[in-house]
Amino acid sequence: MNKGNTKYYLILPAAVLLIGTTVIPIFYMIYTSLFRLDPVVFNRAWPFVGFQNYIDLITKDPMFWSSLWRTLTFLIYTVTPQIIVGLFLAVLLYREFKGKRFVQTILLFPILATPIVVAMVWKYFFDFDTGFLNLFLKKIGFNPQPWLSTRGLPLFANIPFIGQWLVDKFNLTYAFRTIAFVNFWQWTPFCFLVLYSGMTSLSSEIYEAAKIDSASSWQTFRYITFPLLQRVIWAVVFIRVIDCLKVYAQIWVLFGNAEITRVINIHLYTLGFTTSDYGMTSALGVIIIMLISLLVGITIKLGGKKDVQ
Repeated sequence: MNKGNTKYYLILPAAVLLIGTTVIPIFYMIYTSLFRLDPVVFNRAWPFVGFQNYIDLITKDPMFWSSLWRTLTFLIYTVTPQIIVGLFLAVLLYREFKGKRFVQTILLFPILATPIVVAMVWKYFFDFDTGFLNLFLKKIGFNPQPWLSTRGLPLFANIPFIGQWLVDKFNLTYAFRTIAFVNFWQWTPFCFLVLYSGMTSLSSEIYEAAKIDSASSWQTFRYITFPLLQRVIWAVVFIRVIDCLKVYAQIWVLFGNAEITRVINIHLYTLGFTTSDYGMTSALGVIIIMLISLLVGITIKLGGKKDVQ
C-alpha cells in the first residue's frame, strides 16, 4: 500500500458513511420530488410530473408561505437575543469574582438536557392551571398568563387599528413567544460558552494597555472586545442559524402541528403524514435544503469566509 495514500484510506470509512446517510438520500429525495407519489401508486409505475410538485406546493399549499415566513421570524426571535445575551454574559463573566466557576457551571446545565425533555419541563411550567409560573404569579398577586394559548400579546394586540395585523404578520402570540423562549433558554448558554472561550483567547496585553490609557468599560468593549470577537460571533451565528432551521422536537412537544407555530419542518412532517403526498413532501424537503443553503451562504457572506472557520 502506497504510504502517500494512507490518509485517504483512513478517511474512506467516514466518507462512505457520510455519502450513504446524506448524499444518497438527498439525491433520492430530489428524484422522488419529480413524480406523483402517493400510497395508491407507490408499488406501481410512478407518473412523472417534472416540477409540478414544486408549482403546486408554491401556488396551492395554503401553509407553505406562512410556515416559511414563520421559520424566518423564528430565526430572528431566537438567534438575535441568544447572541446578544450570550455576548453580555461572556463579557460579564470574563472578570474574576467569587463564585465565578459555580455560575459558569449553572449556566451550562440547559445545554446538557435534550430538547424534548426541556420542552416537556417548560410545558408543565407554562400550564395555565397547574403550571409553576402561574401558581407563582397568583402567589404574588398577579393574574395568570395564557402562556400556551394562540392569543396575541396584549402589548401589540391592543394597538389601535394595526394591532391584530402586527400579531398576524409577525407572529406576536403567546405560543410563538413560548417556543422562542424555550429555545432561547436552552441555547443561550451555548452562545455564552463559545464567546467566552473566544474572549479567553484574546491577548491580555491589549486590555492592560486600554486600562493604562483610562479606557472605560464601554470603550474597551466597543473598540477592542467586539472587533476582535467578530470571527467568533459570526461562527456562533452560523451554528445557531443551522440549528434553528432544524428545530422540530421542542415545537412539536409544546404545540404539535398547530398552525400558529407550524414552522417549515413541522409542515414537512404534517404534509407527509397527513396527506401522504410523498412527491410534494419531497419537493418541500428540497426547498428546505435550498433555504438552509441560502441562509448559510448569506451568513458566510456577511461574516466573511474566514469568520466561520
